[in-house]
Amino acid sequence: MTKQIAIGIAAGLIGVSLQAAEVQKDKYSMFPQAEKGYVRYIVEVPKTENDYDHKVELLIGKKMMVDCNTHSFFGKVEKLPLEGWGYSYYKVSGIKNGPTTMMACREPKKEAFVSLNLPPEMELIRYNSRLGNVIYVPEGFEVRYRVWRAENKVHQVQKYSSRMMY
Repeated sequence: MTKQIAIGIAAGLIGVSLQAAEVQKDKYSMFPQAEKGYVRYIVEVPKTENDYDHKVELLIGKKMMVDCNTHSFFGKVEKLPLEGWGYSYYKVSGIKNGPTTMMACREPKKEAFVSLNLPPEMELIRYNSRLGNVIYVPEGFEVRYRVWRAENKVHQVQKYSSRMMY
């Protein structure tokens, strides 16, 4: 009898977890599927006490063999509205090699993550633990992220007189 109850509870928990997975999958069903040649990434971040004290830094790029010079990519980054929902998503297109320094390198090439130079308004985006940030990037590229946190201490600024003293 106890064994049957345990099996029933286990089956119920499996059903609940599968249902939760389906709900999680449906959470982004309103966003378009990735176009041919693109991959959809979703940056989901953990719940915090105050999401406004955090920002997300996006790093869009790929691993490549590079020498000692600085390498980067350029591309078009668009913030697009999700019509009828009040949400937005990002689409990256037209990625090309960016400028590089021209130093002579003695060391052999090594594998490194080379990222896209993002426009200033995209360097730090909103932290939202309820709905992740959706980003579409060309195949062969990936999305990484870092979380930035505000200090708890708020500093006061000293007043400065604008009158010039001679």
